[in-house]
Amino acid sequence: MQHPLWCGDGRAMNDQPDTLRFHIRLERPDATIVFEAREDEYLLYSMIDAAIESPYICEQGWCLACAARLRSGDVDRSDALTVYPEDADAGFILLCSTKPRSDLVLVQDEHGTRREMTQHRIEHNQLARAYPPGARSRFRRGRARANTGGR
Repeated sequence: MQHPLWCGDGRAMNDQPDTLRFHIRLERPDATIVFEAREDEYLLYSMIDAAIESPYICEQGWCLACAARLRSGDVDRSDALTVYPEDADAGFILLCSTKPRSDLVLVQDEHGTRREMTQHRIEHNQLARAYPPGARSRFRRGRARANTGGR
């Protein structure tokens, strides 16, 4: 993987002037992976661009297949169809609908984290069985931005 030259403010020199890139550390039971993610792209697609496999199904922040835990850093979860303050308090994120706002440390067990998040939502009576009111009007699937060759 070719690493860009950094401007010192989190922005790669070959990026748009106002686009930040962040360093993401993903800790899994079998490996720790480090990759870069743009502020304007969901973490799942930054992983795909970096050839990192991760489970996903709905690409909307609904099914919990891409669940991970946020150990450190700041993220924007606002695009998930189902997002609850209790999820954030417990450190859960959905990679398909979360954008980085700083360097991050994430933890993901491809099976265990989804089970943990599902159990967490059951315990808090938040297991969604239907689209939340108004959610269909903001239906989306896929990338937050147009794919321009991974840049």
